[in-house]
Amino acid sequence: MTPLSSPVKIAVIGPGALGTLFAARLALAGNSVLLLDYRPERARLLAERGLHVRAPSGDFSQQVCVTADPNLLAGVDAALVFVKSYQTEQVAALLADCLASDAVALTLQNGLGNVETLQLHLGQYRVFGGATAQGALLEAPGVVHDTGGGPTVLGRPDGQPDDRLEALAKVLLLAGFSVSITRDLPVAIWTKAILNAAINPIAALTRLRNGALVEHEPALRLMTAAAREAYSIARKHGINVARQDWRARLLTICQATAPNINSMLQDVLHARRTEIDALNGAITRIAEQHKVQATVNRSLWYLVNTLEMSYGAAVEHTETRTDTD
Repeated sequence: MTPLSSPVKIAVIGPGALGTLFAARLALAGNSVLLLDYRPERARLLAERGLHVRAPSGDFSQQVCVTADPNLLAGVDAALVFVKSYQTEQVAALLADCLASDAVALTLQNGLGNVETLQLHLGQYRVFGGATAQGALLEAPGVVHDTGGGPTVLGRPDGQPDDRLEALAKVLLLAGFSVSITRDLPVAIWTKAILNAAINPIAALTRLRNGALVEHEPALRLMTAAAREAYSIARKHGINVARQDWRARLLTICQATAPNINSMLQDVLHARRTEIDALNGAITRIAEQHKVQATVNRSLWYLVNTLEMSYGAAVEHTETRTDTD
């Protein structure tokens, strides 16, 4: 397998919150960065204005090559995929058509199944996966607020060492991200999916920020039930997620990210499709494969699906009187 060239030429797929943040910081660190957007008019705007990051360590602006032309992907060594999980199939097919045969893809997306989808199109040994706790909030196109650095874990699906993965990890470290490599990628992805499946849908349904969720005992109990159930399903599926006190873990995460409006709540507030199908939906479908119950995760899946279907629905307020009024 061909090692990544130096300096590394990186494509970032998707100009959302994390895509914008990673593209800006990678470019600031001296890498050749191409940010791919599917909207030509927005790509032109970002190319003209540059990317702007508000961060605890200091704000900065960075010019990046932004394009809607996927043919430019032919010149990159690696593609970092940050699109929504329901867009993975489309992006995987595009990468298969446009990437050089020795280029690799790294997905840091939310949810389950993204690695497998990319592998179907690119082959088993050209795809890396990961999970990131890096926080980001997109305030406007090309303007992102770095809401707090968290660990990013990378791995090869089969757990084998790989010089290309080591090179990517080094590039991300030099760009200021906290990065480590795991030999058990499924555990890293499932652990994050369990936590996302517990926190994100309840925030989306209640419109509460992460910190406010744990101030309400019913919400904390529901999150804990969802996490415990998803953990049991993961173990049944052969994923060796570590046993832990899920209530304490959720409490710690929500308090540490108290001001955050998580990604699913951001989608709901903007009346966008969420990633519920790749989180609670995927967990429920895997439970069905093993003929085990997923009562809590199924309920959250259905509720958020219903919420999405109700975007824009008007509520008629009528006064109802009874004989006793």
